[in-house]
Amino acid sequence: ISFSTMKTFLKEKSDEMGWDKEIVFEALKVAKIFRQDEEFGRQTLCGPNALYITKVTTLEGRWAEGTVPEHALEGKSVQDVIAEGHLFEVIFDELIGVPHGGSFSKRLAGLKQTWHVVLADCLLYQRNDGKLVPVLIRLENRNDGQAATWWTPPGPENTNLDDPEHLAWLYAKMWFRCAEVNVYSLCTHFARAHATNELFAVAAYRNLPNAHPVFRLLQPHIQGIIPVNVQARAVLVNPDKNAFTLFLSAGDNLRMVFNNYYKQFTYEDLILPNDVKKRGVEDIPEYLFRDDTLSHWEIISEYVAEMVHLAYPSDEDVVKDEELQNVFKDVVDFGFRGYENGAGFPREISDREKLAEYLTAIIVNISVFHTAVNFQTFTSYAFPPSVPTCMAIAPPKQNEKITMKLILKCLPVLEITFFSMNISFNLGQFSPIERFYLAQPAENKLGVFGENMAVAPEQEACMRRMAEKMREFKVKIDVRNVGRYLKYDVLSPVNTPLTTQTNCETVRARLKDRLLLLFSSLVQYIF
Repeated sequence: ISFSTMKTFLKEKSDEMGWDKEIVFEALKVAKIFRQDEEFGRQTLCGPNALYITKVTTLEGRWAEGTVPEHALEGKSVQDVIAEGHLFEVIFDELIGVPHGGSFSKRLAGLKQTWHVVLADCLLYQRNDGKLVPVLIRLENRNDGQAATWWTPPGPENTNLDDPEHLAWLYAKMWFRCAEVNVYSLCTHFARAHATNELFAVAAYRNLPNAHPVFRLLQPHIQGIIPVNVQARAVLVNPDKNAFTLFLSAGDNLRMVFNNYYKQFTYEDLILPNDVKKRGVEDIPEYLFRDDTLSHWEIISEYVAEMVHLAYPSDEDVVKDEELQNVFKDVVDFGFRGYENGAGFPREISDREKLAEYLTAIIVNISVFHTAVNFQTFTSYAFPPSVPTCMAIAPPKQNEKITMKLILKCLPVLEITFFSMNISFNLGQFSPIERFYLAQPAENKLGVFGENMAVAPEQEACMRRMAEKMREFKVKIDVRNVGRYLKYDVLSPVNTPLTTQTNCETVRARLKDRLLLLFSSLVQYIF
């Protein structure tokens, strides 16, 4: 086994499965450059898990014992880089206290393995040319009582990629990516982009009649969420048939990971402009996840504000709407029961501006956020050395000599690799009944019109203004992608579905989807 044979395996299995050649080609382009620090930085800003990067203002706490070499900072001191506002961190505390996994490794790999859950944090530097690159990785095998280890890029004079220094840096990045894909799969994708959205759908269906203006506004976005999540609980996160345990290091301990995630989750996380400011990442170049999600937020928030003002002539009308106020109470009292201050979610709303913000947050998280984290998984995660889902041997000790043989031994076996490839590809496929913010007739994609519940000409006019702004936004994305090695069009309005899953009338209908058939057959085979 080598990186080259893994690329061949990816290509051959993709051909065998009949997967879309353009999507596979993009994944193979990532495989070609995944060792480059610039690609590591690009994935941090534009990959499926691009919401964790935060500006660093001090190196106290977990970073106190680490040292960033000046050659990694273009000759600057760390303090100078911090003062410039060009040092950032990515931290995955969701894995704290989570035991090692691998309970089903013997059935998959032929021998019992421990899939190590290791805490991994990364410092990244914005270079003078604007590129973001990793400069320090901290690994801590807390489960086995091991001290943290520190890993830095080799100096510019070392150009031999087979040198142990280069291999040690590659290995550290792979351990970090393993932690990331575990947090992405369980927290970013399932918890936030699926489970959280169900709270809003249940609260709306329980309290708002079909004729209610807010229900009519939300209906195209909340439909299908509940049955899809019911199926996920039956197939993906069922304690007796947990699909994540088959390929993720942390997959044996879902409840603990979810608990860790929701301990730090708040309503403010859903207010994307505020989240960007809180993380201090307003000015990072080429942060396309930020740029495109904020563009969607601006367009959708203007649309929602117009619709709210049509439905409620005054703030007093918002206060008097008992059915609406019951939605907010339900989310806090049942959705976030036991959380301090209801995780920051308002239990009542007394003005139209706050109502528009709340509804925008729901719609954007259901449609835009889910799209950003769901529909590019194959490109980023298909090639195992780039983002391994589990690591089969213990993490390296400080100053341990790293060899390619050691790296390859640590990677998942091909059976697990094929399973994760299947999942990442199928997650990135649209349902044939999907509806999007903009129609694309040539690709048989249906737009928002025909799926809305607008009943007045004024409401339809609001939708048409939104659609026109979405068309302008699409043109900007198309122009931006010209000449790029890796395009970023996942959030183009023609690629952004209105909901997490559209028109899911019954569980049986959705079971025809290839992803759930895949999960069902594989889980039945293993268990």
